[in-house]
This record gives sequence, structure tokens and C-alpha cells, in this order.
Amino acid sequence: MKKLIVLLLASCYLLIISGCGSTDTSDSTADNPLYYTYSASSFALEVPNDWETISQFTSDYPQNTLVAFRNNLKDLSFIANVNIVANAVNKGMNNGDYALEMLQTHSENLIDYRLIEKQEIEILINEQSTPTYLNYFEGRNSVDSDILEFVQVYGVNNQIGYIVTATFLPEEDNFIVENAVHVVKSLELK
Repeated sequence: MKKLIVLLLASCYLLIISGCGSTDTSDSTADNPLYYTYSASSFALEVPNDWETISQFTSDYPQNTLVAFRNNLKDLSFIANVNIVANAVNKGMNNGDYALEMLQTHSENLIDYRLIEKQEIEILINEQSTPTYLNYFEGRNSVDSDILEFVQVYGVNNQIGYIVTATFLPEEDNFIVENAVHVVKSLELK
């Protein structure tokens, strides 16, 4: 099930990006001591201090997964998580177009797909505030799998499309959901 989630969200039909360069982690952010900044050469995210960082992947993960973070409170059936993937995109593609393209892909590939909410937000790209979409949706990867909720934000920089995805069960604890959404909304592209 985990493999299907990651594969779906990775949109593997695009060029696979194999790495993201060096990474750096900073101590708790000045604004919120519950998070630290995970920084790579092309992006940064604010991650809960107590979440596990996954940077070495098994074959269950597509090669374009840059990093993943997993909640430390592990439910027996599913562990809330956040991942970031990178895909080559066509020249001229912007954040909004990329978001709409990915929503269309999800609506075609997820069973029982339902768009819950679409918000316009801004993320930093090259230190400039840039509009994008934050999408909440749900669906199943197969007829016998649980319904999962997803929160995604999209950013395009230098013909690379980045997708940060939080995935959790609909009945997940609100604190865990808030942490996952915080990570997604904190995307900064360099």
C-alpha cells in the first residue's frame, strides 16, 4: 500500500531526479521551537523535532523521492508521513498549472477520489513570495485499501516540479495532522 501511495504521488512518468545535493538541519526554528529546518540544496522544510527523517530508500520508493519524514507515534495500520518528490516539467510550467495537472492525475488514479479543499497560498521560491495551491483530497489506492487523506503543495523552480505530500488516515489525531500540514506549507525552494 505504501508503495502505491508513493508511486502515485511521485508521477513517475516524468524524468526522475536522483538526488538533491547536500543537506543541513538547523535547530528549532526561531518562530516555533517544535520544528527544525531540514535544508537541501534546492529546498527547505520545517519538520517536527520528533519525526523520523528517511533519506535512504528501499525499492518501495520511486527514485525521485528526495526525502521523507514519518511521525513518531505509529498507528498499527498506517503511519502519518510527509515526502517531497521532484520531477522535470515543461518550460513555462508554473505552480498553478502543475497543481492542476497533479489533481487531474489523482482524480484519474485514486479510487473514491474526492477533492476536499483547494486553497491559494504563497511559498518562497528564490526568496520571492509566489502563489501556489494547497490541496486537500482523499482516496484509495486499491478497492481493499483504507481511504487516506492527502495534503499537497506544489512548486516549480528551474524546470523542476516539487510536490510535498502529507498522508494520513481520516481519523488521525488533530495534532499529528497539524504537524504534517505545517511541513507541507513550509516548503521553500532555492
